[in-house]
Amino acid sequence: MRIGFLKALAISGVLSAAGALPAHAALIDTFEGNDCAGLFGQKFEECRVPEDLSGVKGGTPVIIKFEFNNDGDVTATFINSALFPSIDGSEFSFDFGDDGNTGTGSWTYVQGAGDPEISVFAAKGGNIGFNLYSTNGDYSDVEFVTPNNPNGSPAGLSHLTFYDTDGDIDATEPGTLALLGLGLFAIGMSRRRRR
Repeated sequence: MRIGFLKALAISGVLSAAGALPAHAALIDTFEGNDCAGLFGQKFEECRVPEDLSGVKGGTPVIIKFEFNNDGDVTATFINSALFPSIDGSEFSFDFGDDGNTGTGSWTYVQGAGDPEISVFAAKGGNIGFNLYSTNGDYSDVEFVTPNNPNGSPAGLSHLTFYDTDGDIDATEPGTLALLGLGLFAIGMSRRRRR
């Protein structure tokens, strides 16, 4: 177990030194249209970034979406509470500097017990499209830029959408329940033998 941990640590150090891991976020690509209610699905609760973009088998589900006004204030929040009941939105904070919502800024996520990890996020710029970013688990002051307007400046931020790291989101799937049942059965049998 210890050797596996040391190997993983060494590999991660090599990847980091080679520049394979981003400091906070790395741009995956720029897309036209919307992420949720668009490219990644039509219903918010079913929205997921596909495997070829997220690197997660089966894709990665949406956690939460924040909509913003021109001043950088949150005007609406949508939470995928069926999958992520511990999330209420207070885990996130945003910084747009002194100029209001200019399509650039940063966010911070304070992950609590039971809260999901973030693998990718989308920064939607007005009616232009959205930039999709990957993260590496460092959620403090993660910078983003929205796609550019025709004049070259970033479009004002419409919304930020955050996606989980785990494509297998159903903890009550039959295999998990079977393992739990088998474990309880083994405990029961060991107690019975002691008597």
